[in-house]
Amino acid sequence: MKYNIDFEIFGSIIILIIIIFFKLKFDRQTESEKSFMRLAYIILIAQFTDMASAVTISIGGPKLALFNLLFDTVFFIVEVYMALFFIDYILISAYGKPVRKSRIILVFYGFIHTILLIFNLFFGFYFRFDFATGDYIHETWYYILYAIPGILAVAALIIILRLRRKFSSKQWISVSSFILFAVIGLILQGTLIPNIYLSFGLVTIAFLMIVFSLETPDYRKLMKTMQELEEAKRDAEEARSEAERANRVKSDFLANMSHEIRTPINSILGFDEVILRESKDKDITQYASNIKFSGKTLLTLINDILDFSKIESGNMEIIPVEYDLKNMITDQILMVANRASDKAIELKCEVDERLPRVLRGDDVRIRQIVTNLLSNAIKYTEKGEVVLTVRLEEAGNPAGIMISVKDTGIGIREEDQKALFGAFRRIDEKKNRNIEGTGLGLAICVSLLEKMNSELCLDSEYGKGSDFYFTLKQEVVDETPVGRFSIAEEENSRTVEITHDDFTAPGKRVLVVDDVKMNLSVFRQLLKKSGMIIETADSGGQALEMIRSSNYDIVFMDHLMPEMDGIETLKKGREEGIIDTDKVPVIALTANAISGARDMYTSVGFTDYLTKPIEISHLISMLVKYLFKEDHPYPCL
Repeated sequence: MKYNIDFEIFGSIIILIIIIFFKLKFDRQTESEKSFMRLAYIILIAQFTDMASAVTISIGGPKLALFNLLFDTVFFIVEVYMALFFIDYILISAYGKPVRKSRIILVFYGFIHTILLIFNLFFGFYFRFDFATGDYIHETWYYILYAIPGILAVAALIIILRLRRKFSSKQWISVSSFILFAVIGLILQGTLIPNIYLSFGLVTIAFLMIVFSLETPDYRKLMKTMQELEEAKRDAEEARSEAERANRVKSDFLANMSHEIRTPINSILGFDEVILRESKDKDITQYASNIKFSGKTLLTLINDILDFSKIESGNMEIIPVEYDLKNMITDQILMVANRASDKAIELKCEVDERLPRVLRGDDVRIRQIVTNLLSNAIKYTEKGEVVLTVRLEEAGNPAGIMISVKDTGIGIREEDQKALFGAFRRIDEKKNRNIEGTGLGLAICVSLLEKMNSELCLDSEYGKGSDFYFTLKQEVVDETPVGRFSIAEEENSRTVEITHDDFTAPGKRVLVVDDVKMNLSVFRQLLKKSGMIIETADSGGQALEMIRSSNYDIVFMDHLMPEMDGIETLKKGREEGIIDTDKVPVIALTANAISGARDMYTSVGFTDYLTKPIEISHLISMLVKYLFKEDHPYPCL
């Protein structure tokens, strides 16, 4: 198809889920809540008409051109009403009731715009359909249709700025992001990626921020109920049970939303990887690199929003596992080494030789914290160095491990330091406006450290640099000291990575199971030069039929599938005796990259798991690990 509407498809799905969720869960009575639902409906209608327009343009033909004329008419009407409903929602959220004068002006504005577009169907002063040639023609006045929403966006921004004190910082950032993300989407769609309908995907993310900051009343409702019914214990207990049930519903919603968002991103990044590998055109590869960067940035934003929402709802768990401290430090350094090198920043690592080698703790969340601190240090440092220090603060069991990230960057003013750890907060906005980020990273770090009975500390001098540090109590599993640590030595000692161009496994039979056919296509394309025989199934039932009739060397199975999910498929196959994970590894494919996922999947019988979007390096490492045993290792290892 001429235009890629994946972002709008997953945006529509999310908005539809939100509408159904709130319709089923909450009896929305207030003016603000009614306004919120009107906004959700109008966004959904705008997305559907925009997608319909893209489809008709892509297919072409006189009849579809006429339909495109009608879809565009509806879209431009709905687009303006979306902006009007958003302004109405802001005013109601700020004042708690409709502002009559403003509402009359908004209704009049929308009415005039609608009348003009209806007249356009007959007189064609914006756009028209030429029955003689079968062409769909844009007239000179057509671009005014884009200027009108722009004027409303400016008006909404002015209103938000004037009413800033009536919102909390989180709420203010959320409503502001709605406009900002829409504008960014239109700019990207109009310049860098004109064939990808991106704007409503970003609008959906901003709408999610509004959902989680203004429209999730679970705990506020619980607290209010407990205050009002302080002396009625039985009623208070019933209210608490209701709130906990709502919280579970929200957790399920977050998990499903994560899967729905990651599924199309998996396809986008997967096919983009294929383009980067196969294209010889410098312009094409540059465009593909931009898509890869934007896709990974979008994925980071989604992860931050989901993590922050889980923390707010109390659903973030700390899951201790055994981990190798030296390997973890090496991983963190190598992960950011290229970014530091690109900025000519010296990256140092100082490791206490007395540190125990193997510890027990939530290494996934510790890595997340350290990665965030290192990334921030590199982002805000233009010259000089970034130093990661890991020191044994307190010997014994548990041991006190101090981790510090120190930089020679811009530093932080003393008056800004207290506000720095708040959600959606960034300092020196004017000075650092070109630095990407949501302002959620440090807030997430602080919350995770609180859950691990620690705190994030800061020493900083404005203009000279900052030092973020924390101390964790970790159970010692192996007291063997890590010894001398050198970045160069650790990097050289690592097994040489097998790239997608190097990897081959001729004759190896692989079965990939996923209900999304595009994901199956991505898998095939990523490994088409490997020489493997790759077969696919789009359901658990079909996978079992294929396993009954054929032998495979490895199976990759998606977790969330309709009718029979991956866990149920594995269980049934083991009960029938056709799946033996001791002989044929079965790898779970999942879009829910959560701490403790490996333990969860191995406990139900999977050999291992691989997260989506699929990283080609991780996929190849998985194949090498399970296809080539110690007695028959991979040739280049």
